Amino acid sequence: MARKPSPESVVGTALELPKHVSYSARDTMERCAKAYFLSRIAKAPSRPALWLAGGSAVHEVTEDWDHGDISAFGLEAAWNETFDAQLAELDAKDANRDRWRQTKQGVEQWRKDGLEYVQAWIDWRERSPWELWVTPEGEKAIELDVSGFLPGCEVEIKGYLDRVFHDPNLDALYIVDIKTGTRMPNSPAQFGTYAALLTQKYGITVRWGVPFMNRKAGLGNAFDLTIFTPKYVGMTYGRAWKQIEAGGFNAHVGESCFICDVQESCYANGGHLSERFDPDDPAYAAPF
Repeated sequence: MARKPSPESVVGTALELPKHVSYSARDTMERCAKAYFLSRIAKAPSRPALWLAGGSAVHEVTEDWDHGDISAFGLEAAWNETFDAQLAELDAKDANRDRWRQTKQGVEQWRKDGLEYVQAWIDWRERSPWELWVTPEGEKAIELDVSGFLPGCEVEIKGYLDRVFHDPNLDALYIVDIKTGTRMPNSPAQFGTYAALLTQKYGITVRWGVPFMNRKAGLGNAFDLTIFTPKYVGMTYGRAWKQIEAGGFNAHVGESCFICDVQESCYANGGHLSERFDPDDPAYAAPF
């Protein structure tokens, strides 16, 4: 069970620590502890990001295709419906689309490009010999929930992996993560987390993790996941959790501020909502 934070670790008795961790949470904590505090503990409002909506739509449509719920003839309609639903969620957060975080790839460009990203996945799936792995319970490894506890970490580690494939030629399993962004992953940490959780839940070993780069219509470089045992990964998450319990959520102002969805609540970033959510703001009033 997660312990309640002490006054020394989290400002304000109304604030409580999350009851679980995840790769994205740990990544945020390592990138900027203040961003973790604002988003996961203070529950500061997040500014909508078009690229997240587009990426979510691509993930959803490719999942439906892999489940066999979409035919080639209905693909464009399914994409538009899913993308519009994601846009509606952003509109509900902030109807002023000029305030959304976005690059030069605006809404209509995303509508066009996103369909191409989905088609790139389908084209690869149709030509690849890889087969979807099926769990012992008969579940296809599509957006597979592998959440669980690992030795050395007292809280649950949440994990939902995009796909697990079996290569019949090499008789090997691969964790595949769909990436709609421009940057190739430079670390195996995300894949390693999933590999350890898979081992803990199903007793299988997955040695390889590889991103699917939708913009390049193919797989990126594979990561060797040999070192990512449940014990090793649990230890690293256990350390991260202890750091969260200890507090000291310092801001790290830099390039990552551009992608931060809670920057408007960050005092170090001049956020106009900081007095409501950031204890670093001299005008902050703790929520009792």
